Amino acid sequence: MTAHFIGRLLEVRPVETKDNKTDKIKYSTELTVMFEGITEDGYLKPSVESIYADEEDYDVFKDKKGSYVAIPYNLSVNQWGQKYYYDKAMPVLELPSNPLDYSKFDRTKVKKSS
Repeated sequence: MTAHFIGRLLEVRPVETKDNKTDKIKYSTELTVMFEGITEDGYLKPSVESIYADEEDYDVFKDKKGSYVAIPYNLSVNQWGQKYYYDKAMPVLELPSNPLDYSKFDRTKVKKSS
């Protein structure tokens, strides 16, 4: 299943990792995306996640830095935790503004759950 990270693309960084078994170096691109939500009390609650892409995807993202984006991703879970990977089968959407802008959200109009 493919989902999307929606938020501001804060950083696009080339990453170098070494495989300890084979001593081979692997290159990739790390994308840092920040989503700005709010708590039930109306306080800002940012969430920052990293998504990993192939080395050649660096050029796809470097010009989008600072923009609001919707990045398709897949989740991988193993014994070391979970990682998010860019899904190349779908396009990256560059958005004109934050589509999930909660600044005008009025908490008083929401029905309280019992």
